[in-house]
Amino acid sequence: MERTTVYLDAELKRRLKDAAAQARVSEASMIREALTLYLVKNERVALVPVGRSSDGGVASRDEQALEELGFGRE
Repeated sequence: MERTTVYLDAELKRRLKDAAAQARVSEASMIREALTLYLVKNERVALVPVGRSSDGGVASRDEQALEELGFGRE
């Protein structure tokens, strides 16, 4: 691990101290957990298309596709 310095105002420091004591963990541990949760929550997920359709895809011809599959036939 690497060491870093974080400056907190008095109120935030008090809340951190109280929360860490209540959870029975170190303040450093609580800061690491909070940062991890924050960073994971705010990561941008890049959606990658898995295919493309030049004719508008099945949605534009859903009835035809269902008929070809035999859907609705008895």
